[in-house]
Amino acid sequence: MREFPERPLVGVGAIIVKEDKILLIKRAYEPNKGLWSIPGGLVRLGESLEEALKREVKEETGVSIEVKDVAFVGEEIFKENDIKYHYIIVDFLAKIICGEFKAGSDAEAVKWFSFDEIGEECVEFVRKIVNKLKSEDRKIYFK
Repeated sequence: MREFPERPLVGVGAIIVKEDKILLIKRAYEPNKGLWSIPGGLVRLGESLEEALKREVKEETGVSIEVKDVAFVGEEIFKENDIKYHYIIVDFLAKIICGEFKAGSDAEAVKWFSFDEIGEECVEFVRKIVNKLKSEDRKIYFK
């Protein structure tokens, strides 16, 4: 159960960067419905982080990826009197290997954004990621 879970859920995300642009999806569902975020989703029982990431990216964007190293680890906690959502997120650098872009499952749209275009229409976590990518401070864990 995603809403009001008994424990944090593990999510994965793909940071796909090409020439100072990042690939984002527009979220079709809560949390963060209507905002732009990196493609990814929850890890299923028995699924590796890499398998989950490849599946989620294919479902949301239509492309297949090669998973690289861990880029960032973070968490998102949404409160509504109680904890409504709690995710531990492991974001990986990734590279597109094939496929054609098409929004699917949890995505309303797929789009490349230049780093300078990242603003309020993007989830806060994406703004943090892009700031880290642009800076010299490349810590893996951040709040």
